[in-house]
Amino acid sequence: MRQVPASYLIIGSGRMAKHFCHYLSLLKLPYYQWARNTHTENALHSIIPDFSHILLLINDGEIASFTKQLPIHQAQILVHFSGQLSLDNIHSAHPLCTFAHELYNSEIYQSIPFILTEGSPPLSILLPGLPNAAYHITQEQKAFYHALCVLSGNFTCILWKKFFHELEKTLNLPPEVGIPYLNQISYNLRNNPQGALTGPLARKDNNTIQANLNALKNDEFLIIYQAFANLFA
Repeated sequence: MRQVPASYLIIGSGRMAKHFCHYLSLLKLPYYQWARNTHTENALHSIIPDFSHILLLINDGEIASFTKQLPIHQAQILVHFSGQLSLDNIHSAHPLCTFAHELYNSEIYQSIPFILTEGSPPLSILLPGLPNAAYHITQEQKAFYHALCVLSGNFTCILWKKFFHELEKTLNLPPEVGIPYLNQISYNLRNNPQGALTGPLARKDNNTIQANLNALKNDEFLIIYQAFANLFA
């Protein structure tokens, strides 16, 4: 018997939902997108039986309660993309990437690995048609894994936003002068993450560290610098 192709129902209209719908379009995989701001819940309930895979790309805190209201049948596969959430009967597939307002090309999407929970079906079952790599971690590791994602991705964005803002507003420099610095740091991290750290913390230059702290004495980022200095003391 010929296998029936997967059909995706995407629930949500946020940034992640927009990116994944775009990716499915690039892969020429069929999908339908439902969102509260454009459709009724009655309409959602009427179409749910038509889909093999239901992707809950909504806020973490809403996933469990929202799903309880859905007329799901046993053969359907439910998936959320949360990096830290673990729920009964809803599989987790976290795309290890950051998603900007701009949509990406197929090459970028296909390079994104998915992190699954140990014991879950393979990615070919959860998200059929995707060529992406997938890896498993235990349920107990998920909170720590997601904290690492926030530390390395979200927090560094805050630091770089501060850097580019001060270049322009305080130092009267064009923001683009910082791009080569950012690019080289990114390159060094990709090629040698354990040896990429340079500067006064790496060489334990306490005089320079103290001078930096003095320069930040009236800046809210002083405590950030001090925390890193203490960490590497």
